[in-house]
Amino acid sequence: MGWDMTGLCIRADELIMAFEGFGTEMQHFFDRQTGEVLTVFEDMDEEDAERLDADPDRFLLIEPVPSYVGYEVMSDFVDTLPEGKVRRELARALQQRRPFRRFKDVLLNYPAVREEWFRFHEQAFMKIIQEWLDDHGVEATLVAFHAQP
Repeated sequence: MGWDMTGLCIRADELIMAFEGFGTEMQHFFDRQTGEVLTVFEDMDEEDAERLDADPDRFLLIEPVPSYVGYEVMSDFVDTLPEGKVRRELARALQQRRPFRRFKDVLLNYPAVREEWFRFHEQAFMKIIQEWLDDHGVEATLVAFHAQP
């Protein structure tokens, strides 16, 4: 069944969280009709089960991207930074155990760079999500949550 998706605007932030796999006890589904993310817990309630069963073509399971993709996004961001202290510290964070945690911790010391990171991260994931939407024949416009200044 084809869905008329022309003109559907989707806010990227919820989709990004789903694609990053936040929440291990849950699954995320993309609603082709509304563009919303439906989050379903492992012990899903009857109402959610009925919604998913009633129209299986309407909901697409969102498979979280592998962690190496998130790592590459962080690494790509570091490559955009000018030579200097911040770049060195972030590069070092990526070489250590628990690089995601360490990367975020370093960014807390540099609010301006942290804002750049949020925008960079969002743009990178919007590209990934747009490809995913295209692959599934969904015509939609992704809207950034962190508006560019």
